Parts: sequence; structure tokens; C-alpha cells
Amino acid sequence: MNYQCAINFILSFFLLLTFSCNSENEYFPYEEEKKVFYNVSFQDKESRKKIFRQSYYFLPKIKNNFPVLKNDGEIIFYEKSEKGIEKKKTNDFFSSEYKSTQSSSFLDKDLIIAFPISKETKWETNDKTTLQMKVGYDRLFDTNLPFKLKNKIVNINDTINLNGRKIKNCIKIVGYGKTSYDPGPPLGNINIEISSSAWFAKNVGLVKYKREEKSDSETMGKIIYEKTMLIND
Repeated sequence: MNYQCAINFILSFFLLLTFSCNSENEYFPYEEEKKVFYNVSFQDKESRKKIFRQSYYFLPKIKNNFPVLKNDGEIIFYEKSEKGIEKKKTNDFFSSEYKSTQSSSFLDKDLIIAFPISKETKWETNDKTTLQMKVGYDRLFDTNLPFKLKNKIVNINDTINLNGRKIKNCIKIVGYGKTSYDPGPPLGNINIEISSSAWFAKNVGLVKYKREEKSDSETMGKIIYEKTMLIND
């Protein structure tokens, strides 16, 4: 199943970091050698569900960069700017030379969350679809269509239930994007909509994320990706 692309995207909202003690950054706690775990579920267009776990390990700070190691070996760098928290992705996997990483080596940069953290703050991020097109009985094609995801903070004191536990004073961020694809006759133009919701708690970070991609064609259907943090009592 094509859930790996969704995993990589979702890391755009994973593990935002604290760089100072002001209230904006309380939602993004950073602690060297800290490990964070998430339960993840992925439902494909056939309504089949796959459940797995993700882990993230906080590496030592490198100048103004904060690296996080995923359990699949990928290293993601985060950095605070005046505009907000930026994610920077590289080619380095388990590289012993990651400490020498410079800005010029980053393949992709994207603003994860914009400052100030207040209701109605808006920004856009570059994204790609992860839906697959099914042709015939067994041929699958990745879409990977680029689009702009429009993000907005809609609540700064939301409460969610997580594994029977109430998490209060969360900020809630919603995202929405759309694109289309014309594979030619007999299908014609296919419209795709993408929506997401993310909750961040003070001194905890990302606690829940949900993303849905749906099309108006049976060849693509709909997928749902959801992840929740494992929080110790």
C-alpha cells in the first residue's frame, strides 16, 4: 500500500520543537535523546486498514538545526525562524556526517506552522497526493500530484480525548487542498480533495493527526491516515 508517502508528509506536522521559553514554543518541546512514539492507522481505497507504530529520536542540536531521527532511518531537521517552524529534509540516512549538514544540502524546505500562534493564523505548504489509481484488477499507479495545502489555526484551547485521557488547551490546525488529474479517456478529469487536522498540546507537541484524501472516481477512491501519540500516565 502507498502509505509511505503519507508518512513522509505527515512528518511535516510531527514533533515540532521548542527553541525558547516563550508561550509560542511551549507546544513544541525539544529534549536531546528524547524518544516519542505514535500509533498509526492507514485505511486504503479498498477500506483495508493497516496499523503500525512510528518512533522519533531527538538528536543533538547542530548550530540552529534540530535533527530528529525516524525509525526508518530518515533524518529530518527543524529550525525556528521569524515566520515560524520550518522543516528541512535531506538525503542523509544514518549518516555519520550529518553534523556537517549545511543549508545548501537540504532538498526540501517547508513552513510547518506560522507565528503567531493565534486563531485564524494562515499559511500554505507544498504537498503531494498519496492516492493510488487502480487500473484493471492489479495495476496500481502512484498519483504524487503537487498541490498547495492551505493551513489555518482554528482553535487555541481545544480539548481532545486520547486513549481515554483528556488533553486540554490544545491548538488545532486544519488544512485543505485540492487538485485534479486527467488520465485521458474513458475516465476524463478526476478531482481530488485533501483535508487534515492536527492537535498540539503544551509541553507535549503533536498529540493527534488525521488526513483524508478523496476523489470523485472509483479508480482512486479515498484513503485515511491517522496517528496518535502514546502518552505515559
